[in-house]
Amino acid sequence: MKNRVILLFLLFSAAFLHGFEVNDINLHLKITGITEASAPEVWRDYLILTSKPSHDARFVGAAFSTDNFQTVYSYQKNSHGVYFLVMPLPAAEIVDYRVVIDGIWIEDAENPDSVRDRNGLYLSRLTFSPEQRVRQFSPVIKSERGTVEFYIRTAPGKRVYLSGDFNRWDPYMTALREEEPGLYSTELSIKPGRYAYYFLIDGEPVPDPLNFQKNQNRTGEEVSILFIPG
Repeated sequence: MKNRVILLFLLFSAAFLHGFEVNDINLHLKITGITEASAPEVWRDYLILTSKPSHDARFVGAAFSTDNFQTVYSYQKNSHGVYFLVMPLPAAEIVDYRVVIDGIWIEDAENPDSVRDRNGLYLSRLTFSPEQRVRQFSPVIKSERGTVEFYIRTAPGKRVYLSGDFNRWDPYMTALREEEPGLYSTELSIKPGRYAYYFLIDGEPVPDPLNFQKNQNRTGEEVSILFIPG
């Protein structure tokens, strides 16, 4: 019961943010043309959630297990009255989430797949096949193996390393191998938790360009954020 109260407190006290800024003209045309809410959709490298409440809602949002439900991403509304949320395709194979409409937390009415967590809360569930996620984002959490795969594209012949909380920010401990010209990757066993990291390309720190979750460290450097659910 105590854990359930804590989770609900996190959900209600989270910051309300827009999901993702749309700069793709084809994606813009797609979401402005949606006339009815439908099941969650993977389109190109994006996840699209839609909702059409029975009333004109003041606020529609969603919180996800990928960041331990600590951020609420707000839907936007198109000219057809459909609320939509656009996100980069999540890294995890399985993502649970809840929708909030005017302060009331519910399952996603458009998603038939739901689960009950250990605290008795019903959550909507998204499951992504490997075909939907090949080379589209980094890192990839491989829950069945307990590993995380990182990769990055840059010029061929570079010295690329991975530095983060999980290796004490050692700049030379974790080297990425060049799988093909310009594509570098590494796979690590990392325990559940929240981590900051970046790549080092010829000694220059570079945040993960395929990970939209970013922050700044104590010295003001931009770092990427990885959350591995427990």
